[in-house]
Amino acid sequence: MSANESLLVPHSPDAEKALLSCLLHAPFEVFHRCAESNLIPSWFFIPSHRDFWEALSEGILSGTPHDSITLAQHFRDKGKLEALGGAGAVAELYTFLGTAANAGHYIGILKEQSQRRELMAFANRIFQRCADGTDAGEIIAKAHEDFGEILGRASSKATARLSTGPLIEFLSPSQLSAYIPPDGARLVGDFHVTRGAVFVIGGAPGVGKSRALTALAVSGATGAPWLGLPLHRKFKTMIVQNENGRFRLRNEFAGSDCAALDDWVRVCPPPPRGLCFSRIQFRDQLAAAIAEFNPDVVGLDPWNAAAPNDQAKDYLETFEIIRSVIPAGDDAPALGIVAHTRKPKADERASGRGLLNLLAGSYVLGSVPRSVFVMQAATDSTDDSRVVWTCCKNNDGEMGTRSAWNRSNGQFSPAEGFDWDSFDNAGRDKAPKQKAVVEIVRNAGSPLTKAAIVAKLKERGTPQPTAYRWLDSAEADGSIELDEIAGTYRACSQSDSH
Repeated sequence: MSANESLLVPHSPDAEKALLSCLLHAPFEVFHRCAESNLIPSWFFIPSHRDFWEALSEGILSGTPHDSITLAQHFRDKGKLEALGGAGAVAELYTFLGTAANAGHYIGILKEQSQRRELMAFANRIFQRCADGTDAGEIIAKAHEDFGEILGRASSKATARLSTGPLIEFLSPSQLSAYIPPDGARLVGDFHVTRGAVFVIGGAPGVGKSRALTALAVSGATGAPWLGLPLHRKFKTMIVQNENGRFRLRNEFAGSDCAALDDWVRVCPPPPRGLCFSRIQFRDQLAAAIAEFNPDVVGLDPWNAAAPNDQAKDYLETFEIIRSVIPAGDDAPALGIVAHTRKPKADERASGRGLLNLLAGSYVLGSVPRSVFVMQAATDSTDDSRVVWTCCKNNDGEMGTRSAWNRSNGQFSPAEGFDWDSFDNAGRDKAPKQKAVVEIVRNAGSPLTKAAIVAKLKERGTPQPTAYRWLDSAEADGSIELDEIAGTYRACSQSDSH
């Protein structure tokens, strides 16, 4: 193949060099990643790089990994050094700017380019058979066979994962009743946060969901209760988030003893390309970070950054992709998802189990988790930092009672003397509606039509659908009265309406 022809073949010299450089600097760690990815020599397009890979891998498997000096001597002894570019080619690999943390990224590029080359070769074989006059049926049969082999190689890693255990099993009642959860599986409350299970923190934008997740991480490191729920042991938390920049994160941890948290908490600043779980490089790098830190809880903030579409199919696929990144089985961390709630309807104040219906998007977000928490602002006032915290679902234990808290950077303190009656009845009192409608009708000086009343309510900032509901409510309870002939309303006196 000529140099010009090789330029047209999918390959990445830089990715190949970077991975080889990683093998020189962090041989065992990077080779383990290569083995997990089922890397084979043909993933290297450049012949000399395949030779370097085989020599490096042989050294690692023998327990004596090469450095740049021993690698050059290895090929010098074989009389191949000059053909591979001399000692300068080996030195270039050693000094090439590849980092072990990005090894998964390089492996992904090599695999992608190798698959593209294989598909091009597949297409060329079909073209050549057509040009040679081979029978069409035979071409189709051979193409089907060849493509089956390609698919088999592409899915070998997934097949290996699936073959590590049964896909389904059945247990008797005696076996089920004798099940003992793994030690340390229960982290918070009455199985509110449990290793291997999904939990959700829901709430309106800006209410403090991210701070609640930060507070969980701090509680895990210190052993202090989390929003009123007791901890059963200390645990490590890794937060994968796309919401808050370094300045906001600095503020969240500014009041904490950070030295005491360093071994227990990891938080990523917003990734340059967002939570791009669809990219294999992102998944590989995240999986490597999780494997290195080994957290008990992985928090994802926010859900809509990972699953931008609201369809049930998209949500289920996103859950599967995320689960493919984190460990499975008894080693699985708890997965905490921060999710937005939908905008409530006018005068709506959901509570208890009804809060589950407020989660924005597909029903999947409420059905998959074992537990769901919802945070609500205590009032609409911008000066009020109080929030109400409710567990509205807990499949494996008691939900517990709701509570009120003062919110601050990464911290929550109990809101003493909270007025639950005012909170529960906010927006439900009909008097403000009646008063607004009656005031408009009475001050008009003459009867008004329904359209005129709605127009005046809209001037006060009331949405048109809400204005019509208010007017109908005022008419229903006798605060205003319709003259059916004239089609206008008048305000009733208090004695008239009773």
